[in-house]
Amino acid sequence: MKNVVYVKTQHFVSTSNQGLKFSNVIDKSKQYMAYDDVGVLIFDNVNSYLSSKLIQKCVEHGIALLFCDARHSPLLLMDNVYNQKNRFELLSAQLSLASKTKNRIWSKIVMAKIRNQAKCVEQTGHSRNDVGLIKSISSNITEGDKHNVEAYAAREYFPMMFGKNFKRGRFDDIINAGLNYGYAVLRALIRREIVMHGLEPSFGIHHASVENPFNLSDDLIEPYRAFVDLIVHDVIIPRNHEQLDSSDCEDIVRVLFEKCVMDNKVYYLGDAIKVTVNSYVNCINNSTSSSLKLPGFIEGGK
Repeated sequence: MKNVVYVKTQHFVSTSNQGLKFSNVIDKSKQYMAYDDVGVLIFDNVNSYLSSKLIQKCVEHGIALLFCDARHSPLLLMDNVYNQKNRFELLSAQLSLASKTKNRIWSKIVMAKIRNQAKCVEQTGHSRNDVGLIKSISSNITEGDKHNVEAYAAREYFPMMFGKNFKRGRFDDIINAGLNYGYAVLRALIRREIVMHGLEPSFGIHHASVENPFNLSDDLIEPYRAFVDLIVHDVIIPRNHEQLDSSDCEDIVRVLFEKCVMDNKVYYLGDAIKVTVNSYVNCINNSTSSSLKLPGFIEGGK
């Protein structure tokens, strides 16, 4: 996993012979970083600015550019659709993927999500009964999750993780703000990988909202959410902040460097996203759910 560079103070970011050049507008100090060492460049200061050549170099070196608003929420991710091969053929295969195959893929996604939720409950010190309850829910998943077991698991899971009075949604409390920020970063990077592979992000597996241009991102993110949940529980809540600040956001972004296991191999979460999207492309090309690779928590913790 390459570095995630978080620009939270006022900087002018440009290029040099050494790579990226970070010029602090306030104290005039300068820092440099090689292009090949950077995977994501996040601007979380609305007073920072950048050169046009920086955009060119980021495209050339595959560096994701993510911009946040004044409330630290991801606002824009620059996608690169150039140099895509066989895009038309892949789009045709994506749009014609059989419903039965999509239902099986969705079942695998829900299964992985609930199992990761159970691991979260376990790692936060809950009783065996609580862990067992979440695990048992996953055994009731049918093809396509027709009975919406995913929603039932969420109703049990979130009060365990964040208290009986916690209500999940787009609220301003510190827990929801932290979850929403972490999910938004993961969603943006999944979307970028989807576009880079030549897929259409609005055409999902299970999500099918006509108002959502990122249905596929919202499908593939599901097993990844629990990794954000654990960071918010372990890192953000103990600080007793009333509002999410840039330091909180920077720590939440560290979720990309959390380790997970997938296909009996250990990955950083940021690298696992690439593997998951690539495996979904294989599912499309081979009309099967068996190729899909999804992240899980490492047994025994980190």
